[in-house]
Amino acid sequence: MSYMEQKISQKVFKYINRRPYIKEVIEQEIVNYSALARKIAKEIGANFEAVKASLLRHSKKIRKNREERERKIVELLRKSSFSIRNKVVALHSSSFINVESIAYSKTPSGYMYFIDENHAKELGKKAECGYAIINIKSNREIEDMPGVAAFLLSSLASAGINVKHLMDCREDTFLVVKEEDAPHAFKILAESLRPST
Repeated sequence: MSYMEQKISQKVFKYINRRPYIKEVIEQEIVNYSALARKIAKEIGANFEAVKASLLRHSKKIRKNREERERKIVELLRKSSFSIRNKVVALHSSSFINVESIAYSKTPSGYMYFIDENHAKELGKKAECGYAIINIKSNREIEDMPGVAAFLLSSLASAGINVKHLMDCREDTFLVVKEEDAPHAFKILAESLRPST
């Protein structure tokens, strides 16, 4: 590869990396390479053919990296244990509350608690009802694996399920969903981890 081709290749790589939506369509193989190459060539002031050749090389690497990353994520999540807990309420407080919680987190605006419906009644505080928590217990490898949360969230989002809260700490991942969505969410996650036939 000549010096000029290397420079164009670097520019194309930067162009793609600064636009995650382009990377996504490349990964999904739903892109018109000629149209994209024309657009990139115009914006970076380079030859169309050189840009297209570079774009095709980068695309191959991008797809391979995505496939490998997804394979590792699925492999890791298959070793995890999934459980569901219903009758959960969400309680936000500006100060710490000594309460038995399923999970809680400290944020700049206070504390977010997820507690059993019965404990919430005892507290006498206003809380949001009607939640369920999907707890994913993984091994420590999950800490070093990029894209796990994105994989889980996109699997659920594609099925129209909104994750109200996500807490991820070391080997525990908590996905808080509406109680009525919990069975479907659990099924979607199980299906996303099945080997493709």
